[in-house]
Amino acid sequence: MEIIIILAILAIGFWLFWLSWGEEKQENTSEPYSSDYEFSENQTTDDDSSTIPISRESIVEKPRVEYNEISEFQSKGSDQAFSEEKMKEINSQGYQLYQQAVSQPSTEAFLKAGLAYDRSYNSFWGDNVFGGVDYRSFLANLGVSSIGESGAKQMIETAQESLVISCECYVKALSTNPDHYWSNLHLATALAASLQVDAALLYWRKSLQLNQRDTSQALLGDSMGFDHRSVAVKEIIYRLGLGGFPQSFSSAYQQQKAIASKKLRSSPYLVKNIHGLGN
Repeated sequence: MEIIIILAILAIGFWLFWLSWGEEKQENTSEPYSSDYEFSENQTTDDDSSTIPISRESIVEKPRVEYNEISEFQSKGSDQAFSEEKMKEINSQGYQLYQQAVSQPSTEAFLKAGLAYDRSYNSFWGDNVFGGVDYRSFLANLGVSSIGESGAKQMIETAQESLVISCECYVKALSTNPDHYWSNLHLATALAASLQVDAALLYWRKSLQLNQRDTSQALLGDSMGFDHRSVAVKEIIYRLGLGGFPQSFSSAYQQQKAIASKKLRSSPYLVKNIHGLGN
């Protein structure tokens, strides 16, 4: 009887893990527009209900950075960080969306592809993509130990590679429409998750200009914590002139930033199109 009870408990545990894994996979693939923010194209930019007080002086547009136009998307493959085979291996659904965007280029098409790859928001552990994860704690929080430490490390590695691809897609979306709010916001958040404060500032500033209310809420939400990403966003808030204090960056933070910089700079396309990357 005791053996039967133990087997039943193990079966239930395995079923719950399988169910949660399936739900997360479905969210990451079949609903590429999922994020922490609600999408709406009809937003106002002068909402007095902003969570972070923002003066117009703090979001005066800086000298404009020209976005490089992309006229022949198919010829840009060599500029990407990964081969198309690797992109497909990392996320088959995201790769399909990317192929659709390449064949029929549009802002929305590249945004969808980017969101399909973006693990910084479509995963509950997205804050730790470049967080220097303690893999034992990671496995405990994930609720599974069967994948082992090597499996956890591979999940982090895949998430980091995915984030590089998502940034490429967001930049391509902005090449077709530099004033598209959600493309600016998601590139800003992805760069912040990658601890690229200098590179992220332009896109946070642009997002504030386009939609002050939602962007200020996003900044506040991303700064709530003590992980590396939160530290980066607190520094961004300070540099935008929205309050707070300059941050001190630990050696662990600097180490993860260097890892993120190396991965992002493996994409010639990102190096060419994102000012301040790796600074």
